[in-house]
Amino acid sequence: MKIIILLLLFFLPLSVFAEERLVELQDGTEIPVEHVAAAGERVMLWLPSEFGMSPRQLAVAQGLAESGIEVWMPDLHSGYFIPQGRYSLNALPPEVLLELMQEAQSTSKKQLYVFVSGRMAPKTLEAIRLWQMSGVQKEQLGGAILVSPKLYVGTPQGGEEAVFIPVARATNAPVYLFQPANTAQHWRINSVVSALEEGGAQVYLHQLKGVADGFHLRPLDDTEPQEIELTSRLPAMLNKAIQLLSVTPVNYASVPVLPELSAPVKQAASSTILKPYVGEQPELALKLADMQGNQFALAQLKNKVVVLNFWATWCPPCVEEIPSLERLRELMQADGLEVVSIDVGESTANIQAFLKDKPVDFPVLLDPEAEAFKSWNGYAFPTTFVLDREHKIQYAVFGAFEWDADEVVEMLRQLTESS
Repeated sequence: MKIIILLLLFFLPLSVFAEERLVELQDGTEIPVEHVAAAGERVMLWLPSEFGMSPRQLAVAQGLAESGIEVWMPDLHSGYFIPQGRYSLNALPPEVLLELMQEAQSTSKKQLYVFVSGRMAPKTLEAIRLWQMSGVQKEQLGGAILVSPKLYVGTPQGGEEAVFIPVARATNAPVYLFQPANTAQHWRINSVVSALEEGGAQVYLHQLKGVADGFHLRPLDDTEPQEIELTSRLPAMLNKAIQLLSVTPVNYASVPVLPELSAPVKQAASSTILKPYVGEQPELALKLADMQGNQFALAQLKNKVVVLNFWATWCPPCVEEIPSLERLRELMQADGLEVVSIDVGESTANIQAFLKDKPVDFPVLLDPEAEAFKSWNGYAFPTTFVLDREHKIQYAVFGAFEWDADEVVEMLRQLTESS
């Protein structure tokens, strides 16, 4: 492996500067790396998300450099000519990340910290484990900083139990975990921490109120003011995380056993937009207050087909499908179908303000502590359950739909006409 310094981009105050490098991997691939030098004793490898590098990273890197933390930001998409997208880096082997980690550490001769978000987190933990097996030392690797890591084998459909990727339970490197509150994972984060701790990892959890996934990476025109403000404080938060990880003892020579993957429950194969629910039928219960403070129970809809939708106002796909849910109610209520909406984790005032210009006539229930969301095995927003007249789950899906689309309506009519 070799590094070629291509171009000094610009000088910044306090002698902080950025430069572009090429890191040549063993397979001959040249990875562009944006490098921000610093005089301190620590270096951060900031790995890209599946959506690539963000121009907003540089300001954070400069803030870190001013506090003495060197930053390397590799552009994996450019190096491998991969289009950006949700699963764009899934095929990338962890050995690539290991090479980048080792090169950043050996070139800088500093203690390395890896910073990564989302779906790249499992691959990062796998690379760290490979480094352990080859003999990494604490003075070489300080730990990992993860933002809303996606450590499940796949996003569970509604009603399914989540299955963790094996490396989540085979990690003993210290982990500092940032978890935005405006995500479904916020309500499941304790199980994520528990999975990481099974392998012996010391986990520090830092919950971030009022922001969603990608708060520090999305383009400015798609970013809320509170997310911009929090990003401005990110260098200080990362500095604190690194300080904690640096004093966390770890025996890297002890490599946890990699557990076998237990097969997750899968939805039945189908060419239709709604996938039949094939999991065990849970004992269903639902009793929540609506926005007027009245108690609502599922039993009130006896002998009705029910479309039960879990959502939040900060979730764009949830917002997108609200009009079609209302149109579905108008279209099929006379046939015995009801729509019930459950907002998770928000106040009545926020929901009322949000719905002011989106009038709906179906019930909007409140699940402020996500108790119903968790008891129904929800893991993502929106998650929707379709119940037959006996209130058995027939379909359970996550993701937004046009609920009044012809194909969906035809399937739902089969339920309303079945008894």
